[in-house]
Amino acid sequence: MGDINIGLVGSGNISKIHILGLKAMDIIFDDIDVKHNFKGICTRSGVDKFGIFDYATDDLNELLEDKSINMVDICTPNFLHLEQGSKAIRADKNIYMEKPIAKNLAEGEKLVELCKSKDVINQVALMYRFVPSVVMAKDYIRDGKLGEILNFRVTLYHKGYLNEERPISWRLKNDKSGGGALMDLGIHMADLVRFLLGEVKDVRGRTSTYFKERYKDSSLTEKVSADVDEWALLDINLKNGGYGTLEVSRISSDITEDTVFEVYGTKGKLKISTDHMDYPEIFLHDKGHLLKGELERTSDFSKYHKSIFPSAKFDMGWNLNAHMSSLINFILNIKQNKIVHSETPTLEEGLKSQKIIEMGYISAREGNRVVKSDEILL
Repeated sequence: MGDINIGLVGSGNISKIHILGLKAMDIIFDDIDVKHNFKGICTRSGVDKFGIFDYATDDLNELLEDKSINMVDICTPNFLHLEQGSKAIRADKNIYMEKPIAKNLAEGEKLVELCKSKDVINQVALMYRFVPSVVMAKDYIRDGKLGEILNFRVTLYHKGYLNEERPISWRLKNDKSGGGALMDLGIHMADLVRFLLGEVKDVRGRTSTYFKERYKDSSLTEKVSADVDEWALLDINLKNGGYGTLEVSRISSDITEDTVFEVYGTKGKLKISTDHMDYPEIFLHDKGHLLKGELERTSDFSKYHKSIFPSAKFDMGWNLNAHMSSLINFILNIKQNKIVHSETPTLEEGLKSQKIIEMGYISAREGNRVVKSDEILL
């Protein structure tokens, strides 16, 4: 494999994050022997507003017909993922896609099956898997240092939609997004539950929408219905034991927008927080000690992760750091023409995590009944 030639689809905020990560990769990781080029961009306007691509187009087919492009990065709304992803895969392009992989499980399954039939390298931007505290926590839990898992608590609170004058967008329309806070934010947390603690046995879910109407546009003159959740809470039972909750909101106000993942085991407690994403916080029950700082990296993935995550002197903030690390992992997989580490969030992994979200929505719609994992076959 020679150079990685990138075709980007979309030009919104998440596209900017991906571009920043890829540009920074060249500067920070001069020891990674993979050259990548910003070849083409597909946008509604057909314009490269970033000024870094060789060409721009408003026709996805034109981008996919470019035989030099061997990586397509899809940064578009959920309802476009099936069509755009399917075209990219059929064109034998390695595909990197923003989460969730589709607006529902049925569409996601089609993408996963296409990937299998075409044998393309694929990955979802579930970038929390590339946060140092998460990677270290996975080793710690896997090595049994926390003991048997008793319970856990996951919370992710945002406040952007607390502004009642924020106009409606595709994210607030169920037919385009597939869901609200639970789909948008919860997919990251559901993926972390699986990544750190294992598969889910059953789910009970509740959702709520406070602002049932939003302004139709920026003129703030007419309102229309908003039909997605702004808050959600899942009660989760794990297959290998342990019970916990997952709560997300897009209307919770605080001085910071925090993510917290707490796991309680028979030997103590582990906490991951956006306050310090460089390491987890550990409480040792038998010694009464609280530990903060770097943990031993014992797995191959954890040791490898250190080589693709920026050091403190190049810190760009945990969010951009994690996106860059995720993209580097994908590019290295393309270079080697295989998924090197099973911890990579492939489209199939993304679909399994999205299944937890779907279980939560089914439960919420059906009177908060417990929905078992084996009710939904993938």
